[in-house]
Amino acid sequence: MSSITSRVSSRSSHELTEKKSGVTNDFKNSFEVGEVKRLPDAEGTADAVAQELLADDDFTYTAKEARRVLWKIDLVMMPVMCITYMIQYLDKTALSYAALYGMKTDTHIDGHTYSSMTTLFYAGYLVAQYPAAILMQKCRLSYFIFCNVFLWSAMVCLMAACRNGPSLLGLRFLAGIFEASITPAFINITAMWYRREEQPMRTLCWYAFNGIAQIIGSILSYGLGHIHGKVASWRYVFIVIGLMSLGWGVVFVFIPSNPSKARFLSSREKRIALERVRDNRTGLENKQFKWKHAYEAFLDPQVIMITLFTGVCMITNGIGVFSTLIIKGLGYNELHSAVLNMPLGAIEVAAMFISGVLCKVFKNGRLLIGVFMNCLTLAGCLMIWKIPDSNPYGRLVGVWFTMWVPASSALLLSLISSNVAGYTKKTVTSATVFVFYSVGNIVSPQLFKSGQTPEYIEGIQAMIVSLCIIIAIAFVLTGYYIYENKRRDRLLAEDPSLGESIKNEEFMDLTDRQQPKFRYRW
Repeated sequence: MSSITSRVSSRSSHELTEKKSGVTNDFKNSFEVGEVKRLPDAEGTADAVAQELLADDDFTYTAKEARRVLWKIDLVMMPVMCITYMIQYLDKTALSYAALYGMKTDTHIDGHTYSSMTTLFYAGYLVAQYPAAILMQKCRLSYFIFCNVFLWSAMVCLMAACRNGPSLLGLRFLAGIFEASITPAFINITAMWYRREEQPMRTLCWYAFNGIAQIIGSILSYGLGHIHGKVASWRYVFIVIGLMSLGWGVVFVFIPSNPSKARFLSSREKRIALERVRDNRTGLENKQFKWKHAYEAFLDPQVIMITLFTGVCMITNGIGVFSTLIIKGLGYNELHSAVLNMPLGAIEVAAMFISGVLCKVFKNGRLLIGVFMNCLTLAGCLMIWKIPDSNPYGRLVGVWFTMWVPASSALLLSLISSNVAGYTKKTVTSATVFVFYSVGNIVSPQLFKSGQTPEYIEGIQAMIVSLCIIIAIAFVLTGYYIYENKRRDRLLAEDPSLGESIKNEEFMDLTDRQQPKFRYRW
């Protein structure tokens, strides 16, 4: 049976101690490729347990063993991420289900206050990003996630006791703070456990559970809407969803922070898990916050474009909050609106599946696949806008079609896992991206104003403009990645010494701009 051998350079680290870049002149106002001049200095920053596991230079393993390790990782990590992502989406959107069953009347809130609840949620999301990024790096990742799941679940449960708008607004703000870290944390987890070619499918998989959450949320909402007792149905929405989240959060107490600490893997399997991700060149966990790496994140062109894409794309999220109200405005009652909201989740799941299959077929092309999904969403928006009131069924299909765009967002997040190396840089990048994610989500509900009911045409028009902008950014980012890869190929051809390696440099917490051999996926 064929075996896979660990690729370790035999070249002494002392020979590379004073290695110079040789490409200084090619980077005038940017960071240099290969700028690290003392690679051995980085060695102590890598995960100590990982370095110990990687000590054997002659380690080999079979393809069958690698598949078994991947299967075990999938069996443990994917259900945890998928279910957690589903639950956080249910918690986030419980408000839209509660609104169907009299919450606005019972708490004496108007349309503006309802929109502000979404705005305040993402305001909390925004202010928490950078503190959460630092805490995520300093603390054990699994425990950090557990604490946040517990706290946001408690906020959701407490919403059931609210009797006025200010109390709901305050709890929504706090829930946003505690939910802020979950997606950045999952980006880091995906990067540590999976090879770059495996990351799009896994990211799409756990992101797809937003769609599953919409289906389950609609079913739960429909069932809870039939409860007629002393407690209003909308209060049961918060109680049931909040308690589900509270119970699930305990799982993270038992989840390892990275492959080198996985108790469900043997010592040999841990080494295989590390060797599998060696070629990622993105490292593992690192508890040292490196300000130079953080500074690099703010100046990196790919980070700037990913950040802008995310912020603009999130303007399309308003449809998720207002979809039940738009459907109700087409002439359906509360219960039917909840049921007719289910296909949005089904289409989102289908979009993730189709995108994942296409990513398996094409090594590169994530951004172009995202463009295709955005075009389908654009078609849905045009249907809502242009189809006349006399054809509510056509408009309903248009509402459903707006759910292709989340696949584009998920594919973009997978680029952070694949293309941003260095733990500090990845963490800061995720935080920056989700600051703009929050801004987009703060702006979005303000574009769906109560005076526009039931069609919310101005909000739909804002979505159309946003989709056109992110399609343009996707093409520019694709061009940047292709250019940068070709430039690195040329520099290595001109100066082969840039390709010299030392033992385990892939786990030395170097950024992508410090590694001449790093190539971007697009």
